[in-house]
Amino acid sequence: MRPGASPASSCSRRSSGRPAPRAAAAPEQLIACDRVIVAIGQDIDSAPFEAMGVPCKWGRVVTDSDGAVPGFEGLYSGGDCQTGPATVIRAINAGKVAAANIDRYLGFDHQILLEVELPPVQFKGKRLCGRCELKERDAAERIGDFEMAEIGLTEEEAHQEASRCLRCDHFGFGAFRGGRNFQW
Repeated sequence: MRPGASPASSCSRRSSGRPAPRAAAAPEQLIACDRVIVAIGQDIDSAPFEAMGVPCKWGRVVTDSDGAVPGFEGLYSGGDCQTGPATVIRAINAGKVAAANIDRYLGFDHQILLEVELPPVQFKGKRLCGRCELKERDAAERIGDFEMAEIGLTEEEAHQEASRCLRCDHFGFGAFRGGRNFQW
């Protein structure tokens, strides 16, 4: 399955207007693994981790700055499990930190090089802007149906969200080694 595309596309959509998953054009593929942990930008269920003794706080796995879980040698966390439902850039950064440190823990030091020139950061016209929170239908209104609880963004809110600077330059490529480095 793959998620539905943007509202401008002709993908299938639920009656709420949200994109609906649809079958991918590629055939299904089985990948052997011990565990699969899905992170889709929502709160994680930290109870199973806590039951195994993994330290959690506010529904997130507690880690050191390198993504290591204190008291569990060789266990690392990144993405939404570490940052919570923040921005995709912060989740990617936390995942990259964990991946690089797992690589080092396993005795490797793989270098991923940037093969394009990064332009200098331009903050002209950029201002700090808070995240638009989705509004929810009143509980009394939604108690009798199975419609979506969240109400989508207005056009103005969507434009504001789309124009927010998520600091990809800082939290994206190479951030854990000091920002805009050419390797990580």
